[in-house]
Amino acid sequence: MKKIYLGIVCSLLSTVAFAQTKVGGSPVINANAMLEVEATNKGLLLPRLELEETTSAAPLADHVAGMTVYNTKRQNDVVPGFYYNDGSKWQQMVTSDNKAVKFFYMPSIVFDTAVAGNGTKDLYQEYVNQFTLTGNTASSVGAPAVIPHFPEATDLYYYVTDYDTTVFSDILITEDGKMTYKVIGSGNPYSMMNIVFVVKE
Repeated sequence: MKKIYLGIVCSLLSTVAFAQTKVGGSPVINANAMLEVEATNKGLLLPRLELEETTSAAPLADHVAGMTVYNTKRQNDVVPGFYYNDGSKWQQMVTSDNKAVKFFYMPSIVFDTAVAGNGTKDLYQEYVNQFTLTGNTASSVGAPAVIPHFPEATDLYYYVTDYDTTVFSDILITEDGKMTYKVIGSGNPYSMMNIVFVVKE
């Protein structure tokens, strides 16, 4: 009798463990949902915590793919907002109110055009160097020590939208922002190269 009773209990627990769950609304649950929440005047409140930076799992113990949180603190390269974890770092979720900000200009960099020949620039690294505020910098009171920036070179597309054709030629850019070019003439105060970064979807 004990064995039969124990078998029934185990069977019931197993059924509960794999049952679909619905909170609020009608008792009918979507067949594709493990958990469904239905309401007309309430929302779903996700965990609110302070992330340290995109590459650090903290305050979690480990990176877990699919983990979603709301970050409340602005520091290093994270800002308040929703983030999900891709298994190795935190990725910010882009919402409709900031979707329009898809591009930005490369911070000012210097090209040595005194000697003709081939040259290289790591555009992503130049951008990171300036956003980490090294060298001659200043910031407002209470501002983070690091300007938030995209954590991976491949988070961006790289464009040269215009350049002085009397100074540069043969410009090529790799997927991770490494640019090669040829100096064909000496630059002057009016020589330029416009570089634009576009945020990948």
